[in-house]
Amino acid sequence: MMKFDMQEFESILKPYLEHPKVLEMKNYSHHGITRYDHSYRVAYHTYWVTKKLHYHSATRAAFLHDFYLDEVEEETSHKRWINHPYVASKNANELFHINDLEKDIIEKHMFPITIRIPKYKESWVVDIIDDIMAISEKTRSYKFRIQPILNMLILSFIAVFN
Repeated sequence: MMKFDMQEFESILKPYLEHPKVLEMKNYSHHGITRYDHSYRVAYHTYWVTKKLHYHSATRAAFLHDFYLDEVEEETSHKRWINHPYVASKNANELFHINDLEKDIIEKHMFPITIRIPKYKESWVVDIIDDIMAISEKTRSYKFRIQPILNMLILSFIAVFN
């Protein structure tokens, strides 16, 4: 298995971690934690899984996948589910000039809700890891323990891509 390097991981995200607009994500609740913390967790697991792929772009896009800075009254709003990937992509591109891979990852991380099929392996990885993290975060807030199952899924995912 590839070595997980926390310094490398944080250096990939360095331009984002302290950006004032990105830090605004800490003001929004998301799956029972902040949107910033959720995005950090998705990026962390994406980095780990994609070490043999384009992991720099995948890690950056994973961190920015929910980079929309509005809050809606209804957390489960179907319209928000469909639209927020495109808002996040627009915001990420305006501030950080994302590449085509990063754009695909961000815009398609809600597949199949957003209908458009992910084009790259990395896009699939982020889509699935985001789902796993959302389940983990939601169930943790309900005090239901499924972490061992989620860990098994992530480790299986790593084995497939490494």
